[in-house]
Amino acid sequence: MVFNLSPTKENYYRQNNNAVDPGVTCKPTATVEALALAGWPLPKGELPQPEDNLTNLCRTGEANNVMLKVDPLLQGRNPNEVWEVIAWAINENWYPTYRPLIGPRYNWSLREVLQGIVNGYPFAASTWLTKGGHVVNIVGFETDQDLSHGVQVEMARVKQIIIDDPYGDRTSGTYDTRKSGWNNRYPIADFWKLWRSTGIQIKPKG
Repeated sequence: MVFNLSPTKENYYRQNNNAVDPGVTCKPTATVEALALAGWPLPKGELPQPEDNLTNLCRTGEANNVMLKVDPLLQGRNPNEVWEVIAWAINENWYPTYRPLIGPRYNWSLREVLQGIVNGYPFAASTWLTKGGHVVNIVGFETDQDLSHGVQVEMARVKQIIIDDPYGDRTSGTYDTRKSGWNNRYPIADFWKLWRSTGIQIKPKG
């Protein structure tokens, strides 16, 4: 069986064309895609692209204060690189009535993430796709297990992980930013080496 929350490129977002710091905005970009995949209408802002508006929101003085409450030693970092700041921007500012980001919680098992995929919950994941860390969306997976009757995902039967990578295609081992990162597939043995057990899960709108 194959589960895929991103079957077309309609909601695939690339960071390479961001107006604001495209090199370091994988986290806002992946978050915006996860929201879109979950069916949330994206708020309008000063800039045309929602990921740029999210980045700008995450770089306000208030956002910086949120970051420093998490860890004062983060002083000088871009707040948009901190999950707690992303959570504040999404749940407290963009959707305060609905609070689509599940949390506060940032540590997950991969099995929990895949079970969420089965139930329609996108996951923006921190990974080791780059040496400094990189955020992508886990959008699907392939398994030889029949999951049509509400049974739990068995990790031993998962074959591939499907991601939407906002930076490009790294399935060869090195990044090619000329290629699309949409629906890149990684054998489960390879993805375990990249997995950091950290990210955010988004509730489907409904």
